[in-house]
Amino acid sequence: MVTGTPGVGKTRLARLLAKKFPDSELIEANEIAKKEKCIEGRGKFGAYIVNMGKLEKKLNGLVGKSRHKVVILEGHLLCDMKIRNAVAIVLREHLKTLEKRLAKRNYSKEKIEENVTAEATDYCGQHAEMNYQKVYELLSSDSKTLGKAISITIGKPPKKQNIELLSELLALLKKKHRE
Repeated sequence: MVTGTPGVGKTRLARLLAKKFPDSELIEANEIAKKEKCIEGRGKFGAYIVNMGKLEKKLNGLVGKSRHKVVILEGHLLCDMKIRNAVAIVLREHLKTLEKRLAKRNYSKEKIEENVTAEATDYCGQHAEMNYQKVYELLSSDSKTLGKAISITIGKPPKKQNIELLSELLALLKKKHRE
């Protein structure tokens, strides 16, 4: 299961993983939420409001019925769910890089700040720790990330690491304060 703040590279990593495992199935949580009518409206910044319980039930059902050796789930909402027998990969990214990616997606300044703060405070990592027994944080921009994700998938995970980004947030806040 690949989760993390929007813009960290979850979809890219999940698709690369799926290519590495010929007998795999990739399930994108956002697509299932739309397809299975788990969306209940739009919230602040135009983001979808998702019925998390309904989506969690649908995803667990899909995973349970899958005949593939490897099932890869991807989505930022997954950290707030309990997917049976899942190993969580929380993808992280440096805050300046994340800001640039979200700006390219035309996110509002407020939405960028919200997501950068969520990344700096490790929202997805903290919530994944509450919902999954095995959680691994990987830095998206690390050249070894795909290899580490493959190792986790085959049951030979690398040494756990804690990616600390609060100092980056403080530097960004100081810079914005001077501006």
